[in-house]
Amino acid sequence: MRQRLSFLWTAAADLAVDGILGVAWFTLLITLLSVGVGAVPAFGIGVLLLWGTAFVARGVRHIERSRAAAIYGVEVVPPRRPQARSTGFAGWLGQIVLELGDSALWKGLAHHLVTLVLGTAFWVLLLAPLQALTRSILVGDALLVAAAVLGLVLLVLFTYGAGLLDRRLAVVLLGAGRTAALEQRVDSLEGARQGAVDAAAGERLRIERDLHDGVQPRLVNVAMTLGLAKAKFATDPEAAKALLDEAHQQTKDSITELRQLARGIHPAVLTDRGLDAALSAVAAHCAVPATVRVELPERPSPEIEAVLYFVVAEALTNVSKHSGASGCSVSVTRSPTGVRAVVFDNGAGGAHAESGGGLAGMADRVRSAGGTLDIDSRPGGPTVLTVEVPCAF
Repeated sequence: MRQRLSFLWTAAADLAVDGILGVAWFTLLITLLSVGVGAVPAFGIGVLLLWGTAFVARGVRHIERSRAAAIYGVEVVPPRRPQARSTGFAGWLGQIVLELGDSALWKGLAHHLVTLVLGTAFWVLLLAPLQALTRSILVGDALLVAAAVLGLVLLVLFTYGAGLLDRRLAVVLLGAGRTAALEQRVDSLEGARQGAVDAAAGERLRIERDLHDGVQPRLVNVAMTLGLAKAKFATDPEAAKALLDEAHQQTKDSITELRQLARGIHPAVLTDRGLDAALSAVAAHCAVPATVRVELPERPSPEIEAVLYFVVAEALTNVSKHSGASGCSVSVTRSPTGVRAVVFDNGAGGAHAESGGGLAGMADRVRSAGGTLDIDSRPGGPTVLTVEVPCAF
């Protein structure tokens, strides 16, 4: 019951706005389209108006998709924009023709027309009983009271049904068709697979480099030191003992380095205590003062936790080495489709992903989980790194 009441209020607010925006969007686009078509013979001015129509229509559809996601919590997959094959002026004209002939434009117009009708009907049904109630108070007519009550009942029923219809139409008329959505899903999965391959290759190279540059030379030194100790054991026991002590220390150092390498593959604290504890431990070793805030309703899957941990850890490493910042923050919260992690620092900015670099590796890791990574790092700072990973709670 509480959910239905919440939806009723949400739908009422949406329909009230539809009554205004629907008129604005439909009138604006129909006017631009008709004037543009009519002005094509006038030295091609209409072509510019038609280009503006296509541009404005894309922006309006984006606004309506965002509004549907914010109000009803539905994810509307945007359709692919058609692309002209030729370039130059011919390509520009071809692009206009493609967009004007694209079903997305006309489906968007249909959506704006329907929301115009639904919003207008909502306002009529809202104002009529209020007017009847006001008149009944002034003249004392019981029939007007009954009419007002009946009007309010009709308003509630219409609002609930129109809200369900509006939510469904946003997906059908503003989103990609079933076939197009499946194609985009296949492309997304292909990208995730390639991201997983690239991330695994990068991780393998990192482990090989750490073993080759760190543990392997230490173990070679241990073997050489033990060999020297063995050679001196009979002739110089004291020197042999000193060499054994050195080999013992080198062995302990190698064990420590192996533990650190294993922690880099998957830290035990992440498995045992979750993201909050694991990221707090990383932040504690960051050269820049860092705060961590993790607010999730429950723990994500181990795979999602691992992706978020390594991306944030790499981001904090970059902050320590390259940003020149005096402070940074990490927040991990729930998003409409999963989990969002944001790493902010007040450093010099100018960070960008280069092939084979740390940010590119982070993007591959995120892509392997079907997520997205966005970097806003203008010269002069600040830098904001945002990771979104799909996750069901």
